[in-house]
Amino acid sequence: MQYRTILLSLNDEPRVPNLVNAALSLADNEAHVIGLYAMPSVIPPQELIGVGDRLWLDEQLRSFEGQAERVRNKFEGLLKGKQATHEWRFDKSRFDASVADSVIEHGRTADLIVTSRAPQNGWIDDVAERAAIESGRPVIVLPEEGDLISIGREITIAWKNSKEATRAVFDALPLLRKSRHVRLLTVSEDEVEDADLALRIELLASLSRHGIEAEIESIPKIGLSVGDALLDYAKSRNQDLLVMGLYGHSRFREFFLGGASRDVLGHVSVPIFLSH
Repeated sequence: MQYRTILLSLNDEPRVPNLVNAALSLADNEAHVIGLYAMPSVIPPQELIGVGDRLWLDEQLRSFEGQAERVRNKFEGLLKGKQATHEWRFDKSRFDASVADSVIEHGRTADLIVTSRAPQNGWIDDVAERAAIESGRPVIVLPEEGDLISIGREITIAWKNSKEATRAVFDALPLLRKSRHVRLLTVSEDEVEDADLALRIELLASLSRHGIEAEIESIPKIGLSVGDALLDYAKSRNQDLLVMGLYGHSRFREFFLGGASRDVLGHVSVPIFLSH
């Protein structure tokens, strides 16, 4: 299995080059890269607004359309001449759809969604969580800073004996196969070694059958939250991908994330591979 269809969420204009570079590092020669710009949901039906509001909305609409055109030019210019095929999409189909709604809808037919963590951007600050929870597809979240020429050479798997962590491991198999080094990392809640060592050894045997050699490692929290301990480890060991299950759910657009998921997404400092 390879990631043959990769969807890029491109509403974070400053990070477009990094998102495209990330996609190219993840794609093989037969991959198809989709660049998506989604119109933010700021345009109510005309019958609900007055003349003054309509002028402001028209100006806002022109601003987003101008941004979409700039993003398209960057996207197509960066992919010109590359072996992977590419496609541009500008989704402005519904006034009440958020950027996350659009990414979820388009992402359901992709192998992988790639997005970024933008600082204080209300239009897109829920895209990563909602796409990972609601699309049914794995999501890679890029940090706010850094040039990402390649992703997945050094991979840490955040392991916990759970459905979400298990799903993340096997969703990430195409990346794990290409990695130089894979670590299966457990953050111990106390000084006693946790009880699932036999299960982790069996998981390593399963990965080995896919041609993936991994090693087991366990670290204590030492006063940190689990999420902060994972990020601290990944950053200090120069890991370029942290694979983890996303713990949480959405209901009526309210998000309930587990502690580790919340902490990691709140302080994205390395690329994160999320699966739910």
